[in-house]
Amino acid sequence: MQNTRLWLLTPKRIAILLAFTLVAAGCGGDDEETAATTATTAAQEATTTAAPEAPATTAAEEDEPEEAPTTTEAMEEPVEKPVIVASLADTPNLIELHTFRTTSAYAVTNAVYEPLIKQVLEEQPNGLLQGSFVDHHGAGAESFEITETADGGFLATFTIRQGQTFSDGTPVTAADYKYVFDRSIEGPGYIGLLLPFVGISSTDQIRVTGDYTFEVETTVQSPLFRRFLTFQVFGAMNKAEAEANATEDDPWSFAYYNDKGGGSGPYWVSKFDPDNEVVLEPNPGYWNADALPNAGVIIRPIPDANEKARLIAAGEIDVATGIPPKLLAVLEDDPNVTIWASQTTGVHYLAMNQTIAPMDNLHLRQAIVSAVPYQALIDNVMFGFASPAKGVVTSNMETHDSSIGANFSQDLDAARAHLEASGVGDLTLVLGVRESRLGDQEAAVLIQDALRQVGLTVDVQILPDGDFSGRINANELPLFIHDWFSWGEDPFYQMRFLTTCGQFVNYARFCNEAYDALVNEGTFTTDPAVRQDVSSQAQQIFLDQAVWAPLWSSDRTYVTHKCVTGVVQDYTRIPVFTEMSKIPGC
Repeated sequence: MQNTRLWLLTPKRIAILLAFTLVAAGCGGDDEETAATTATTAAQEATTTAAPEAPATTAAEEDEPEEAPTTTEAMEEPVEKPVIVASLADTPNLIELHTFRTTSAYAVTNAVYEPLIKQVLEEQPNGLLQGSFVDHHGAGAESFEITETADGGFLATFTIRQGQTFSDGTPVTAADYKYVFDRSIEGPGYIGLLLPFVGISSTDQIRVTGDYTFEVETTVQSPLFRRFLTFQVFGAMNKAEAEANATEDDPWSFAYYNDKGGGSGPYWVSKFDPDNEVVLEPNPGYWNADALPNAGVIIRPIPDANEKARLIAAGEIDVATGIPPKLLAVLEDDPNVTIWASQTTGVHYLAMNQTIAPMDNLHLRQAIVSAVPYQALIDNVMFGFASPAKGVVTSNMETHDSSIGANFSQDLDAARAHLEASGVGDLTLVLGVRESRLGDQEAAVLIQDALRQVGLTVDVQILPDGDFSGRINANELPLFIHDWFSWGEDPFYQMRFLTTCGQFVNYARFCNEAYDALVNEGTFTTDPAVRQDVSSQAQQIFLDQAVWAPLWSSDRTYVTHKCVTGVVQDYTRIPVFTEMSKIPGC
């Protein structure tokens, strides 16, 4: 089997005229490497599917000569479901549903918690299962209906599937879904920051109308609403279990769920030992348990990317994430490996903190934006596994204005002119990067060289991740490289969090009231023409004010052994295991 890089249609191409269906939530950050063990667990005991009982033989049939079994009969032999062994980008630090956590921890909770609805998966010619940006189907909800209200909001009604249970056998009811919404609104987690995007601020807006029916009423007709409902953070939680483990200091049982899964999804956490392995076993009470094509998942940390790649090629692990682009470029030639790559709307960016002199100087920021070697970064740091970002609304994102984005290209003469207009004298700028991000370090060296060519000296400082985070939050780094990926891939969600006044991840500390008004208007309109117009205006302000230099949009990449099937790409970068299997006899 020959290895091929597998490319997909981007969200911009398939959904630009369908903005009214959008729903978003988000989480920033890319991938890190983690560490490995080979511990054996009970989850490795593959389950089998029983063959149907053969019909009784008649006397007439006994007189007939024996024939070779038909293809259909052969297919009715017991089929052993494989256990999927995965090594992800980092180590699961905790699995509390409503707390920020590592990418691999999100993968665990994604497997454990069942949202109300999911994207319809559309098989691509290459075999990849791409989540639709238009169509959704019921998941925990057997059926749902969303209508407009007279007050300008939405009323969503849900009928929960009867017969599904949590892994301990407790039935899943409407009260469990209300509990997770109530917890999001009133609990200490970060999800409450997302709810205003869909017009939810009170538990009174979530109403149980029967054992298996409930409704959600919003105050706005947000184009983000449907996508919002697909996210794992709104999967049913076992209310009885959560309340039984609540304390006076922790009424929502956050501490209890740091290392336990309380969901009704396709898997349950039978072992949580992040430094060695995390084991997900099939939940027998899952509503679609019979369709699960594997017998569980083992997640093992492997710190060395080269070792991870070797184990994939040897078939000792089945799927890996977090392999750096330089190694991906080598693996493309390995016939035992498949690289699944698709463009995303995320962004790596060079931030310039405008509260730190001299970064409050517009011409200086414009000089830096003009000097950045954008294409060289994609070629020499990302080895082609990225797209040009071209703005905070990135080039693969709907409402991206390419006429504005085209200005994010290297122009050293323009950079020198802006630097002269800035009036700054001889200075050295500190550029901070994270110790864990080798790609960011390589990018910093290229940026350092480009800025030197226009007369700016840059001191690249490689900082421990904790120190890096502390210093950007304390406004101590004038320049630094960061990244973001928005679940739901919505432009106004991305702009709001990264670049509007007072947002905690607006690390450039940019604040512009006209810009904020445009973002707010686009967030709460379902009219595609209006969204495009206000988005373009906001993108122009972002460019004119040189908020930061958008470096690239990295691809989603999964590396699997050639025999693995059922790779899913959805609204998030979070690995999905529910369709994953292996070709028998491969």
